[in-house]
Amino acid sequence: MACCKGGDNGETFVNPVIKYLMFFFNLFFWLVGGAMIGVGAWAYVEKEALNTSGDSDIQNIYDILFDVTIVIICLGIIIFLLGYAGCVGALRENTCLLKTFSICLIVLFLLEVIGAIVAFVFSDEITKGLKTVLKDEAIVRYRDDINLQNLIDFLQESLGCCGVGDQGYNEWSLNPYFNCTDDNPSSERCAVPFSCCVKQNNIEAGMINTMCGFGAQNHPSVIEAATQVYTEGCVETFIKLGKDNLVVIGAVAVGLAVPQLLGIFLSRVLASQVEDQRSRWV
Repeated sequence: MACCKGGDNGETFVNPVIKYLMFFFNLFFWLVGGAMIGVGAWAYVEKEALNTSGDSDIQNIYDILFDVTIVIICLGIIIFLLGYAGCVGALRENTCLLKTFSICLIVLFLLEVIGAIVAFVFSDEITKGLKTVLKDEAIVRYRDDINLQNLIDFLQESLGCCGVGDQGYNEWSLNPYFNCTDDNPSSERCAVPFSCCVKQNNIEAGMINTMCGFGAQNHPSVIEAATQVYTEGCVETFIKLGKDNLVVIGAVAVGLAVPQLLGIFLSRVLASQVEDQRSRWV
């Protein structure tokens, strides 16, 4: 039985509702992906303009993982290509693009599920490894990448934390600018970023004191340091926040899964209808 009326013989097996729902669904993500590529490229060019040394910033994998602009560009490319395959595949009734789109979504969805399971089963090992990587890479690079610096400041301010792991604010001594050794000539010696401060506007209301973290590592005890800066590492703070908001995390997980499952369903149904339609022409 034909699905809908239309065509040369008065009927078609391609449901226009599914076809254009698939089209507009992917058009949105296609545009989002393009915007992410544009914003990421603009931010990268602006950052490179500040690189007076002329040397390449990419030396190893961590230079990519901790470069916010490159991460945004890579995510944008993935979303853009998937959006293109789904959008054009639906509009042109191209089964090759539709199947490619559904297979890619299935692979991504399975990777997300596997990643979630691995993170749950090996949570302690992953947490330990994450702390090590962030201490050795993110904290050390804080002053070298303005985008990474802004991201770290945002997280520390939002979560009310300082540093990464168990040593909290004292881990900023790993950064050459904040290192607390006697032979460090930096004016920021023994300091922490202003985003660690409990009160950033301790000079005048509405004005951020970027030097509010100076001398924070000189406090003889954590209790005294807590009067000036946050003392707990951000990884532990984030884990506690997650445990206190499991419902929100579940809602976010569902919110991420539903569009992917919907995309897989629509693309498979539409591809099947197109193939059914073409089989009638043979």
